[in-house]
Amino acid sequence: MFAFGAGAVLFALPFLQSGVGDMHDHEQQGRDSGAHMDHAPRHGGRLLMLGNHHLEIVEDTDRLRLYVSDSARQPLHSLQASVAFDGAAPQTLKPSGYALTAPRPAGYRYADYRIALAGAADLTIRLPAAGVTMPGQN
Repeated sequence: MFAFGAGAVLFALPFLQSGVGDMHDHEQQGRDSGAHMDHAPRHGGRLLMLGNHHLEIVEDTDRLRLYVSDSARQPLHSLQASVAFDGAAPQTLKPSGYALTAPRPAGYRYADYRIALAGAADLTIRLPAAGVTMPGQN
């Protein structure tokens, strides 16, 4: 009996560690008529999910634009956001309409983003520049 219980825990461990239950509100998804599953970029950038938030990053020649939206793709306004390129000092992303913008250096390898939202935990993520593969990625 103990072996069966231990086996069940070991089987479930990857699912518990991934935080799947915390990252997706499927009841909300049903109310949104599938909006949560909308992962098409709306501004021509790279779109990714971070928890229940969509982040779209657009890299222009000399500017970076970041769009943050909820699971239903409603734009969110950050209280504060910053980006640090290749480990340099962070710079503040400035609001411009629904986007957050910052100067984009040429030839950077990765960017660390930190976004503070009202009523939610800070969003933090490290992303490679468009077209760059970081070690450990396929």
